[in-house]
Amino acid sequence: MIVDIKKIMANFDKKSFAFYMFFTIVLLITLIVLSTFKFTQAKYESDATITASPALAFFIVDVQSETGQIRLEDMVPRANPYSYIFQVSNFENGHRANVDLTYSIEIITTTNMPLNFKLYKGNNLTTDIIASRTLTTDDNGVFYRHLIVNGVSTMSYSANHTDTYVLSVEFPLSPPHSSNPSAPTPVPYTNRPDAYAGVIDLVDIKINAEQVV
Repeated sequence: MIVDIKKIMANFDKKSFAFYMFFTIVLLITLIVLSTFKFTQAKYESDATITASPALAFFIVDVQSETGQIRLEDMVPRANPYSYIFQVSNFENGHRANVDLTYSIEIITTTNMPLNFKLYKGNNLTTDIIASRTLTTDDNGVFYRHLIVNGVSTMSYSANHTDTYVLSVEFPLSPPHSSNPSAPTPVPYTNRPDAYAGVIDLVDIKINAEQVV
């Protein structure tokens, strides 16, 4: 059977073919762009807490104590925690500590919102290094959370060092359930948006540096 190419080409709708080719090319380009965006976005989300600019930076170039503050505001209950970065360095403006230093970390927060705190060091975003959590009160009866970080960190005077920390702050969707089975089901925080509108919690981070002896 001989195929008459001229007849096929005569009946061929060039405009329709051009349209379908254009549509196919646009669809392929869109799929490629979306795939690239999803990969880039996933990588950004996994690295965001480390590459983001720190909320606080501490410079310990001598035996000293230094305190910085983070304001937690405009927070709403949600499934994913909020992340705040702070860094501790043993150098500043070309000047580096001339002795080996160890430092410890204390965190004190107000209790205006029902928040949960975790602290991670470096790229390890699975190991919470907060060793203890206690409630304290001042002379006016105001409550504070007192968080003590596990252990101390050491920085040698022989080189510049910067430690990066990620403070994870969870505003859960609902209060924790009581262990008493007859207790009423707690009302989700998401059902009370006006209760926390405009509320601010303050987080004081204290770095205590000492000379290695």
